[in-house]
Amino acid sequence: MNQIDDLFDRMDAWRCLPSYQLERRADLFFSLYLAEAIEARFGFPVNDRILPEFPVRIGAIQPESGSNQSFKIDYLVLSRDGDTAVLVELKTEGRSRRDEQDRYLQAAQATGLPALVAGVVDIFRTTTAKRKYFYLLEYLEGMGLIRMPAPLRDIMSSRNLRGATETSRHIQITAQAATMLVLYLQPSGSGPDVLSFEEFRVTVEKRDDPISRRFAQSLATWASINAGETVVRST
Repeated sequence: MNQIDDLFDRMDAWRCLPSYQLERRADLFFSLYLAEAIEARFGFPVNDRILPEFPVRIGAIQPESGSNQSFKIDYLVLSRDGDTAVLVELKTEGRSRRDEQDRYLQAAQATGLPALVAGVVDIFRTTTAKRKYFYLLEYLEGMGLIRMPAPLRDIMSSRNLRGATETSRHIQITAQAATMLVLYLQPSGSGPDVLSFEEFRVTVEKRDDPISRRFAQSLATWASINAGETVVRST
């Protein structure tokens, strides 16, 4: 059995099932080509370090709410010079876009990257899952978006996390993106905020390896056939 073919055959078939979320299984494959596809679309070099499931604090985009709850954006992508940020939402079905989600993305775009990153720091201060959010903070630092004080690292490397909340107040927000773009990566469509699967497939097909070749085949299927319209049987 060719495991690569079998993997994509199953995604082709299982996407037709009522509760199967293809986006959550295929997002890793999309991430392998995302930087190159965005470079081709917008014409600027892209930072290879891509952040998945970027949490946007509700209180950052709706200050009147004061909420520390968050919604997630599928990918945060930065230009290599840090001047442009792209909020990418992956949709494997064109019918899965929702007005409420569009409004959240537009609000995030209007809020700006420095305030969104500051919102992540605010979540760190209030969450009980500090170690996981500290890993996120380290990831943001690796992208050049924050600078953390050494004492916070010392606290987080110990068993006792007392003082982490207060010390985190000294985190510096270094995000500088002056331009924020929203991009929907979806099966079909056109426009400045849409990257269709056919356009994305052009990037994938530039690579001549087994995963890229097979992924390109599935992209063609996902672009042309809605889930459930044709039954694809898995082997």
